[in-house]
Amino acid sequence: MITRTFDRESMTWSYEMHLQPMLSATDIPGLPFGSVFGSVPAHTVSKRHAHQDDEVFIVLKGEAVVVLDGEELRTKAGDVVHLTPFGFHEIRNDTDEPYDIVSIFWESVPSATNALKANEARAKLPENALVCCPPVTPNGGLHLGHLSGPYVRADMYVRALRSMGRRARYLTGTDDHQSHVAFKAGGGGAEATALAASWRERIEDTLTRAAIDVDRFTVSAVEGEQAARIRSLFDRVLESPSVTWEKKESAYCQSCDQSLYQAFVEGACFTCGADSNGEICEACGRPNEARELVDARCRTCGGAVTVHEETSAWIDLGSHIDRLRAYLNDADTPPDLRTLLDGLLDAPGGLAPYRLTRTGDWGLPVGEEGRRLDAWVDLALTYLDAVRSETEEHGPADVALFLGYDNSYYYAILLPVLAFVVDLADLLPSSFVTNQFLHLDGDKFSTSRGHAVWADDALEGSGSDQVRLALLRRAPEGRVTSISTDETADLDGDPLLQDAAVWLNGFGELIEEFGPEVPGTGAWTDTHREFYRYLGSVTEQLDGLLIPASFSSRGYVVLLDSFVTRAREFRFTEEAQRRVPTQQEEARTSLALEYLAAKVFAGLAWPVVPALAEDVWWWLGNTGRPEREQSWPFLPPGTSCADPAGRFGTT
Repeated sequence: MITRTFDRESMTWSYEMHLQPMLSATDIPGLPFGSVFGSVPAHTVSKRHAHQDDEVFIVLKGEAVVVLDGEELRTKAGDVVHLTPFGFHEIRNDTDEPYDIVSIFWESVPSATNALKANEARAKLPENALVCCPPVTPNGGLHLGHLSGPYVRADMYVRALRSMGRRARYLTGTDDHQSHVAFKAGGGGAEATALAASWRERIEDTLTRAAIDVDRFTVSAVEGEQAARIRSLFDRVLESPSVTWEKKESAYCQSCDQSLYQAFVEGACFTCGADSNGEICEACGRPNEARELVDARCRTCGGAVTVHEETSAWIDLGSHIDRLRAYLNDADTPPDLRTLLDGLLDAPGGLAPYRLTRTGDWGLPVGEEGRRLDAWVDLALTYLDAVRSETEEHGPADVALFLGYDNSYYYAILLPVLAFVVDLADLLPSSFVTNQFLHLDGDKFSTSRGHAVWADDALEGSGSDQVRLALLRRAPEGRVTSISTDETADLDGDPLLQDAAVWLNGFGELIEEFGPEVPGTGAWTDTHREFYRYLGSVTEQLDGLLIPASFSSRGYVVLLDSFVTRAREFRFTEEAQRRVPTQQEEARTSLALEYLAAKVFAGLAWPVVPALAEDVWWWLGNTGRPEREQSWPFLPPGTSCADPAGRFGTT
């Protein structure tokens, strides 16, 4: 006889609850399930997670809410709950007593397979989405490194949602109050204002030329209604008990008589040793105080940094850490961001306070002379103001934030805390999609060193489809990637464009032999059925790569490559049959499937290469923008398609 006894002293901490092994196949050979005792402490929420197993909870003691994919059930001693495979679940114990259970789990492949079929990717995509990108710092133009980060990838997501008939709006802008603008202009004031305005116009034009369709473009303000709203939000921040005014030592250049922060100071990160400006290290993503940089020096004169005392408003981020953890646990966060956040939240000493105001002559004035709102606080409040306006004008939306990994601290820690204190947490992103850096020839893009390929030059030389495809194929997802100078000079040679041109222009030969009208289907073969099945399955696979939690433009482009290859192979294998007199009914189905494949390609490729996709869509007799069907209907029989005669590019 084998027995097990519930023993709190023998439990270990896992899944953010206490667990103790019970019985498994290790104890009883052939036992078809595993089991554990579990206990969720009072006022604790277990880790939200999913797995391929079926699972049953038998409640031994206590009362708690079991959550499964948004469905909530309050349970008590004696209740039994079944959890389906791949369903995200957690236990929320809001009582003063522990919640004790037995968990029994087993693997059933049919059950898991059926759960996957019922849990289709498209159902996870929002009906109404607001897709946000960090505003561009207008101290220069956009190079390919800039464009490759959030901007093209976010547009890909927006287009995909729109092609499904979902509402998706794109929000970005320029962050004029960043210190990099003032540094480039040689100081604040009229020169910096003029510089920002000049580059802002160029930036907007570049985004348009890259076929990035922005719906709301925000600009930092120092006057007018927007500035008044930002000041009002900041006044609410100052009312928080976590905000205090303190006199502290700050980095300072005596020669320039200037407070040093952000772009005005440089040195080495004390965490990773990489070159860094003040307040954030782009390499490791960790925050710093400018005076803490190793070998810190003034960027204006090159002199060594000294310190002096400044009175500023500071917010105690650590006092909000529990709410911050809860928010981040609910939000979709990619692995690189999650790793950084866990390191920051669990660091010895916790989160350091953040300075809300700066001493200088650039930015939104707040309070006494020479006091300005910190640029990142300004950015966060401008974000909240813009999303609030979007919600008021267009209704609630699921917010996805595409951002560079180097901005993670500001958007995943500072922004949420500020939203908490002004009671606008409902406007925060539910999903984060990060990117690392795209390098040129293995080194970081650098304007100062002239190590860059400007987006305008690339767009002028190749066009939007070619630039977008090159950047989406090499997107720095989860790691740093690189593009070579030679590759930027030959963007037309991308294999997807080359192979698609061969396949699509090849319809000219079909039209010459069988006529310009699309036939209706006739008799089907196994080959036809499997190709038709493939068109649906590849659509579902590509849908899965659009979910923010699993978003991958690189994976998406690879699947488009294979789609074109599969379509070309289908043509090769069908050509002989189409000329057999006794197989004319099968030939009609074969040709109808070819035209359907072209329609599917247009719908699936539009997020990546919109100009080509639209051209294919219209060539097939459709109107409007390409649509992304869930089940693809054939083109109406009799639809006339002209000889493409090279309209889809050259090889």
